Amino acid sequence: LSIFQTVRPIPELLIIGCGRCNQPLNPQVRQFVKSIGMKLETVDSRNAASTYNILNEEGRIVAAALLPYGITS
Repeated sequence: LSIFQTVRPIPELLIIGCGRCNQPLNPQVRQFVKSIGMKLETVDSRNAASTYNILNEEGRIVAAALLPYGITS
């Protein structure tokens, strides 16, 4: 995630795809993302990819980190 300290413009939203099931993120990760000015959304990877594509198509500055959909933990 440290790459977002140097990427400009900073994405308005980071979408994390957690595999097949949504998983809670470490609070330190959430705090780090918030500290650099991004919003964070965690969903299953299929919905994360769809959300990223829609927002990107709208011209919004977004980023995504996706685990393979078959991952369950």
